[in-house]
Amino acid sequence: MNTEAELRLKLLRQMSPNVRRAFNHRTPEMRLKPRIIFDYELLYMERGTLRLRIEEKLHTVIPGDIVLIKPGIEHEFLGSEGECWMPHIHFDVMYEDNFETVPVNFKSREECTAEELRLIRPDLLGDALGMPDLIRIGNHGEVHHTLMKLIHAYDRRDEEFAILQKSLVLLLLHQLAKGIETLENPLLSLHEKALEQTVTHIVERYNSTVSLEELSKIACLSVFHFSRLFKEKYGLSPHQFQIRRRIEKSKELIVFSRRSLSSIAEEVGYGSVYAFSKAFKQAEGVSPRQYARAYSGE
Repeated sequence: MNTEAELRLKLLRQMSPNVRRAFNHRTPEMRLKPRIIFDYELLYMERGTLRLRIEEKLHTVIPGDIVLIKPGIEHEFLGSEGECWMPHIHFDVMYEDNFETVPVNFKSREECTAEELRLIRPDLLGDALGMPDLIRIGNHGEVHHTLMKLIHAYDRRDEEFAILQKSLVLLLLHQLAKGIETLENPLLSLHEKALEQTVTHIVERYNSTVSLEELSKIACLSVFHFSRLFKEKYGLSPHQFQIRRRIEKSKELIVFSRRSLSSIAEEVGYGSVYAFSKAFKQAEGVSPRQYARAYSGE
């Protein structure tokens, strides 16, 4: 895994979002003077047309569009046509100690004090994950559904909302990421079900020899195109994916069964303890025996 991919994965694992405000905003006309915000705003255009400026770029936002306004970026709502339905949320991506005290800002950068400017969050979604300001994706309907579910929960929030809101914002971000991925590589969308069928085939036959030819036939693709698309979607080659599945299954057997390492090696598809131990250490950084001792408390 390259450094950029490692940093992306680390960021995804560290995300702990908090929702500051959630609105099911409906208005006959939408105008807002230039301002910056300290957090993120995610807006779904359900009805109407909105003219929006984000820094120097002008956008016409139509139904089905999603707008992601990022921290510290000047933007202005220039006007609208028709009644505007714009469910939206303000949120932080990472946990911040001052979450409760940071307001939704309506001032321009020039109007903000130095203390207020220090409240601006780093733009992780744009800078690190490459999410654009205006998002047009095929799965916008499921984004809208999750957003409305979040707004509904926010309006009725109780103590447990702190847990629910994190899961729903993470789901929103996942839906956005998958939609953008599909937009950037339409072949992944076209062959998504076929790729999922090959993964099911690997998972169910992890302890057998599964050839590229066998998998490419299931996907109805050439070996070359199948291998490329599989790696793009899952970040691993089919062989690496199968090894990962074997190692995960072996860890389960080591912890929860009393079987010998030779028996486990055979169960997960290795011809010898040596081959199994080598693959396990390569994946986990420790030998199967060391792993077993760590979980047995020896």
